Amino acid sequence: APHFPPHRAVTGCAMTSERRSARRSMPLVALFAALVASRAGVADGSRAAAESFDEEALVRPLPDGKAVFVAHFRQSAPLASRHFESFPKAMAQIARETRVAEAELSFTQGRWDDKRWGRAPVGTKPIGAELWASFHAPPANASVRSSATDSADAHSEDWDALTAHMGGLFCASLSRMNAREIVVEPALAFSRWNGARDATRSTRRKKHGSLPSESVCVENLTPFLKLLPCRDRAGVAEALASRTTLFGAPYVSMSTLVETTKSGDDGEWRVVLTQTLTVALDRAAAQETTDDAEKPETRLSRLLGLDRKGKEGISGACVAARLSRVHAETHAPFAAAATSDVAGAPREHTALCERSASKDASKALVRLKTWDLANMDARPPFANGNGFFDVKLSRDAGAPEPRAPLVGYAPEFLAERHLTGSGNRDGGVSIELRRHLPSSDRKPLDTRVRVFQALPWYVRVFAHTLKVTFDGVDANVAASRSVTDLGRNHFDASSAPELLGDGEVEGLRWSPSRDRTRPSVLEAQLFVPSSVSVVRVSARFEKAFLRTEEFPPDANRGFDVAPAVVAFPPPRVIRFFRNLEGMDALESPLLDRMEGLVVGGNTQPAEVPERVYLNGLLLTLPTPDFSMPFNVITLVCTAMSLLSGGVLSALTRRPAWAGFKEQKAEQKKKLAELAKRAKA
Repeated sequence: APHFPPHRAVTGCAMTSERRSARRSMPLVALFAALVASRAGVADGSRAAAESFDEEALVRPLPDGKAVFVAHFRQSAPLASRHFESFPKAMAQIARETRVAEAELSFTQGRWDDKRWGRAPVGTKPIGAELWASFHAPPANASVRSSATDSADAHSEDWDALTAHMGGLFCASLSRMNAREIVVEPALAFSRWNGARDATRSTRRKKHGSLPSESVCVENLTPFLKLLPCRDRAGVAEALASRTTLFGAPYVSMSTLVETTKSGDDGEWRVVLTQTLTVALDRAAAQETTDDAEKPETRLSRLLGLDRKGKEGISGACVAARLSRVHAETHAPFAAAATSDVAGAPREHTALCERSASKDASKALVRLKTWDLANMDARPPFANGNGFFDVKLSRDAGAPEPRAPLVGYAPEFLAERHLTGSGNRDGGVSIELRRHLPSSDRKPLDTRVRVFQALPWYVRVFAHTLKVTFDGVDANVAASRSVTDLGRNHFDASSAPELLGDGEVEGLRWSPSRDRTRPSVLEAQLFVPSSVSVVRVSARFEKAFLRTEEFPPDANRGFDVAPAVVAFPPPRVIRFFRNLEGMDALESPLLDRMEGLVVGGNTQPAEVPERVYLNGLLLTLPTPDFSMPFNVITLVCTAMSLLSGGVLSALTRRPAWAGFKEQKAEQKKKLAELAKRAKA
């Protein structure tokens, strides 16, 4: 509390007037001191909080007349804070309540075409909704929230709480992930891996759930944008104003990643929120007609449908953003330029990459232009841009439209999954990995692959039918080790058997299903030599009979099977040289993630594997004729109504009333005769 000095001793009217003035001024002084103290506390709190917010965007032309736009947002704040300046308080509360170490929720509509478009800038996600998470162990000196007796029960409670909170926050039906027949615990998938033989297994338990039939709509995007400090009113998120354009695209995916990490400087626990939205747009449909017919062009605002919203681009950076940048990555015959100089001159970086055509051995120059939206606040609006930032994408009309991605973007393997067999009883599932060599100069390398496949309980897989083939040659699955042995320290890679050009199943984990209790899980680590072109993993299964109440409303459509996940080592991607002469290194969390580096780690590899989600499956099960109960009920009700009506009529009819009319007629006739006699 502020300390006020004592008043002077005065007499008479002077004393009275001074006391009155002092009494009047004391509340004002106290209020002013309280305001100063509160402002100082807020300033100290904001400095102690050390919150940060970065926003970035990337646009890249794709072959086949498409373009990809990526909006990337990253926020960080101390985990122990109770009040935040810009960080969403709800996410911090969820992280503290569920003891989450890492959790990622994604909503996806459509499928990314790896063969035609190449690798996605920040990875792809499966169709529908997917949630996976790892949790910290409960503290040893604290009791669990409920009567859980071990860490498994504690993690189950954390998972239930996480699905409830995230489902309510994002307006999604994630409560279905609480069912034990959907949730699995992967051992290798969703872990960091550098491609070595010994698996990098985390000590934290992970849980995974997928809902392929979950529909994605604006109700999921609105909470996604509400987590941002400026929402979609300013900054990069302003480019996401047209909802019809986003959800009318062939592929749109939005993911939310929550991490709790310990800072290396002071050991403070921090919560990091990373939000990413990737959308593939039709560049040809948004193309504009210009006076220069040799360079057909399109603007980013028109590509994202901002012109239909009355906007001409991005008005400026978000006031809470530490970094606010827009990147444009192009290669011949494409080019990118800003429509005005409101954001200043771009910073340009280059890299060399092989072309996709095998007959063309030339190198393609990949250009990366970066504009800083923070410069817009210091510049007045210009007449040619009206104060809005926009990017113009053009293509040289003399060059043909590319039909394949560059070698640096092309995946090394193409993965597909399909069902085998016919009928309502038996079937099979097959996963095929085919080596993809877009250029003759690109030599195949030995690699390792991780396969993760979870099937629902009503798909009863026979373990003895599991088969792994390398170019048609069966591998010895029975002799493979468990994945729990891959991370043990006593294993020496030099003592492994020599591989004579054949593939090997280095690790295998098989968890059979239980009816209405848990799904079956297959995890395998495969070694694929450079001489192998095709790898197949297949198994046979039997379809179970379901109860009537277990069928969905659209049972005749089929049952959605969650996509399988194939993990590859960190890929060989295009990396730009960011250390330009006379300039500081370009800091960009989005580029770090694209290039497989630790965010802010100064070119340190993140060891994040490339995860490829295979196509979903539609499985038909023995389905009863649900119209038969309706037909039976209708027939029985009709027969019962006829029968009961006849019985009721027979029981309620009075026999004395059968000749009532005849008796009345005879009585009238007798009365008439008596009347005649009386008159006579």
